[in-house]
Formats: sequence, structure tokens, C-alpha cells
Amino acid sequence: MTGAVPFCAVARLTALEAIRRPVFLLVALSSIGGILLLPLLLNYTLGDSARIIRDSAVAFYFVGGLILAAMAAGETLTRELRRGTAATILAKPVSRSAFFLAKAAGLGAALFLYAIAALAATLLAVRAGASDLQLDWTAALPALGALLLAPALAGAWNHLTRRPFTSAAFLLLLLFLLLALGIAAACPTPLAQQTFPSNFTWSVLPVGLLLFFCLGMAAALAIALATRLQTTPVLLLTAGCFLFGLMADYLLGPHLATSFPARAAYAILPNVQAFWLLDALDVAGAIPLAYLGLAAAYAATWSAACLALGTLSFQKLEISA
Repeated sequence: MTGAVPFCAVARLTALEAIRRPVFLLVALSSIGGILLLPLLLNYTLGDSARIIRDSAVAFYFVGGLILAAMAAGETLTRELRRGTAATILAKPVSRSAFFLAKAAGLGAALFLYAIAALAATLLAVRAGASDLQLDWTAALPALGALLLAPALAGAWNHLTRRPFTSAAFLLLLLFLLLALGIAAACPTPLAQQTFPSNFTWSVLPVGLLLFFCLGMAAALAIALATRLQTTPVLLLTAGCFLFGLMADYLLGPHLATSFPARAAYAILPNVQAFWLLDALDVAGAIPLAYLGLAAAYAATWSAACLALGTLSFQKLEISA
């Protein structure tokens, strides 16, 4: 327990610190707000509104999570190194490897809360815009109310108690989105009169889980890079790596049979296409559990390699108070 207690304490403080950063709330509100506004902007699309809203919402979720992973990793670690907080913690009986891995675990916890909020918003948005003829206000109104009410109540809470606004706003947004999901679940859809559980597109959740695995890989890479680089280079390199990973089949696929560097790059780059399976839902309707397990194993292995390199880099880093 002596090793688990400081590890959990550092991880919990890292998650809270990540959520309290203004950039975390700004990106989370932007991506979740974009998801919830999709039914108002993309309705009446000749029979494809649900699919277009679903694909666009998942894209908002993934891009927002990728930015959060890189920004939070860079700011969380480099800020503590710059301010000397890391040296103070490491002066206590906390090893460098435990400290670094606890920071990674805390960042993963913050991303998990973001993923829950974004996927709840996705379910509500797809439900609200599923019909081309009529907007489902039983899902749209509670969702939009959550988006507006959370910052307002957090601002009032901050004014009265001087507690952090950003963490309160994000956690209230998460809570209100889950409440909105419960309200919408209790109401049938307006045209088909479908009731729970048929009144939601639950098949989007496995895709969201796969993309969360991918975001975990991005967080592992970002926090490893943050041991040597500032926040902006961490963001650019992480985004570039996953962008090339998304295009790896197109860029490297034709050269895999003849080029060893192409095969090496293909093996090292994250296989983002393996996690983006929205098109598979239109064909198969569901993602097999075996595939989820294989994807989780691949993401864990790739992340572990990044964290191992990051731990080695952090061990050799000169830290001053």
C-alpha cells in the first residue's frame, strides 16, 4: 500500500489539475457544443441525417480528445517541471517512474471523463436528429439546457465560494448530460414512438470506446514527448503522428512489399484506421467483442512502449527545484 497510496494521490491530483486548466474546458465545450448543435444544422438531409450527425459527432469527439490529450499532457508535466513542483514531490518517497506513470494515469482518467460526456452528447444528438421530418426536442432541449446551464451554475458557484470555475463547469456539464440522457430515455421518439432502449443508437458506443483507446495512445505519446518538449511541439508532433497514422494505408500501403523503411514506419505509426469503424456499423451493424479485445491489446502495447520510453527519458531528466 505504501507504493499505491502516493501513486493514486498523484494520479488524482493530475486528473483534477488537467480538468482545471482553462484549455480543457474550452476544448471540451467546443467539441461537445459542436456535437449538440449538429441536429439543428444538419437536419433535413434526405434520409441520411442520423448517419451524418453520427459521423460528424464522432469526428468532433475524436479531434477534441486528441487536442486535449496533447495539450493536457504538455501542460501537466512541463508546468510542474518549470515551477519546481515535480522536484518537491520527488523529494518524498516517490520514485521517478511511479511519478511519471501516475501522471499518465491521471491524464487518462481526465480523458475518460471527457469521453463519457462526449459520447452522451453523441447519443443525444443522433437521437435528436434521427428524423428528417421532425427534430426530437425531448432529446435536444435537455442537451442544450445542459450546455448552457453548466457554465452558468459554475460561474455562480465560483462567485459565491471562489472555487475553481473550470472544473466545476466541466463536471456539471458531465452530470447534466447524463441527466439529459436519462430524461430522453424516458421519452419515446416522436414519429416511430420507439421506447427505451430502442430510442437510442447504442451501436455508436463501441466505436467511441475504440476511439478512446486511440486517445489513450495519443496521451501516452504526448506525455512521453512532454519530458523533453514544451506544449506546442508536443501538440504538433502528436497530431502529426496520428494524422500520418490515419493516412498510413494510403501513403505507405503501396510500398510495403518493396520498401523496408515503409514497413518499419507502418509498424511504428499508430494504426488509427483500426479504431475508426463507423463504416462497419453500416454493414455489420455491430462490432464483435473479440475485435474490441484485440484493439485494446494493440492500444495497450503501443501505449506501454511510449510510456516505457517516456519513463526512461524522465529518469535521465535533470529536475531542479
